[in-house]
Amino acid sequence: MVDVKVLTRGKYYLTPLRKDHLPEIEKHLSQENKRELKLLGYENIMDALEEMQEYSECYLARKEGEPFLFVGGLWFSGGDDLPQMFAMFSDQLGSNFTAIARGSKMLMDYLDQTNPNTTMTILSEYEHMIQWATWLGYEPVGVAANGAAKYVEFVRCKYPYESVYDDTSRPVMH
Repeated sequence: MVDVKVLTRGKYYLTPLRKDHLPEIEKHLSQENKRELKLLGYENIMDALEEMQEYSECYLARKEGEPFLFVGGLWFSGGDDLPQMFAMFSDQLGSNFTAIARGSKMLMDYLDQTNPNTTMTILSEYEHMIQWATWLGYEPVGVAANGAAKYVEFVRCKYPYESVYDDTSRPVMH
């Protein structure tokens, strides 16, 4: 199947995740992401990927003709909870860091159009991922535990418009 390109920058693009992408993701998924899925209770990586593809709004980022760079999107838990941003990276994260960083910003700009307020949870031991989240505009708001694993919880609120003026600091008119 041909990928539908929702966003394109040079030879890089985002496409909605399809079921036929899943074997490639399973094959090239980073060891850190495989470990994290196990910590979350998934014995089978493909089960986790199928659930992600079915129950979330997610996109695959790649460079034309090459394996995927990352898969990211929003998980909606229902109710009044904010959607949870997630990302899973290829085993080529180190050699593609700049492209992944740019693609992450591109994905966030795209998701902001419909969901300006999101959350994220990252294993506390993944300092580089915590720095990545703050670079994307997420603010740490707490720490949670899941068994022996500790996670840093983040929230990101993107205002519907950007203004160079601080409206709260403007003088009151009489």
